[in-house]
Amino acid sequence: MPRHLGLIWTVRKGSEPPEGSLEMPLFRAEELTYSKVRALDPAKTICFLPVSALEVHGPHLPLGMDLFMALWMAEETGRRFAERHPDWNVLLYPAVPVGADELAVAGSVDCGPQAVYRAVLGHGRSLARSGFRFVVVTNGHGGPRHAATLESVCRSVSRRYRISMFTPSIAVLHAIVSGRILSRIEEVLGRPLSDEERQAASAGGEHAGLWETSFMLAGNPSLVEPNWRDLPPDAPPKVAFLAGATSFLARVSERLGFSAAGIREVGESLSGGVGWLLNMRYGYGGPTVTYHGSPAAASPELGSAFREVLVRECLEVVEEVALGRRSALEVRSIASSFPPIRAEFARRLVWAGALALLGVLAL
Repeated sequence: MPRHLGLIWTVRKGSEPPEGSLEMPLFRAEELTYSKVRALDPAKTICFLPVSALEVHGPHLPLGMDLFMALWMAEETGRRFAERHPDWNVLLYPAVPVGADELAVAGSVDCGPQAVYRAVLGHGRSLARSGFRFVVVTNGHGGPRHAATLESVCRSVSRRYRISMFTPSIAVLHAIVSGRILSRIEEVLGRPLSDEERQAASAGGEHAGLWETSFMLAGNPSLVEPNWRDLPPDAPPKVAFLAGATSFLARVSERLGFSAAGIREVGESLSGGVGWLLNMRYGYGGPTVTYHGSPAAASPELGSAFREVLVRECLEVVEEVALGRRSALEVRSIASSFPPIRAEFARRLVWAGALALLGVLAL
């Protein structure tokens, strides 16, 4: 059986692949014939599937920001995995441009959580039936229902078809944006963050702000409008009722002896998310907000460090699962902490109600 059937190398324009890179077993799924797919060893093949939204990202970043990030994570994580494990094949699938909870302004494409669920379920089911055992879904979109749906459908496919399908990038992105692993960014930078960078990084939210603007400046600067340097910090309005309810639930949790950190974080996200939705549709809180964070603090240098930490963290999770050190079902983020926002929650609630009604009628 041939070891290398089709080889790719993803680089920035004008750069050259490093010496020996043509020996890495990376394949683009859309370029393979049926006979070549059949020649792959399913047990030693790992599939990468980028799934993200087309969405407005401020006045300065392209609609495909999240899709570019998901695609880059798939290609770069896949390349490094192939480099470190040449006995494996890496199969890269085309990006799927679906998402939920996009900003409701002209240019965004909101497919909804059910469409995201069905699309990823269809891909996962097809790959499982083809015999593949490992599927990595990469994502750059932070919509609450989008992220929750991706993690949920990955677990569903893993259980139903007994494969390992998981999405590592949501937890990794959250760890960076929430400031939990800034020390790793500084380690790659080789210096401490400046006061301006640290303040922007600790602002508590990200959408076309410090991190995403830096990401694009490092890899696709021609797609960034020059006005990014002049944009002031901005954030969506929060819904006071949700913020108050979250605070109450957190206090109750603490009095019962449980940690309230997760409740506060989920509540903060929901309050801002609902506030942003109301802002987009009804003008709640003032003028339309199209980004969250401080784009002016961004830089190509910071973007390169962000990319490096992002791919290192994703690669670590991929290796743990592929090499049997971690279950795919254990790969989850805070997005999975609030069941009502998952795509299948309403359907299961309806079925549970129907079964309960049948039970009552049968008595």
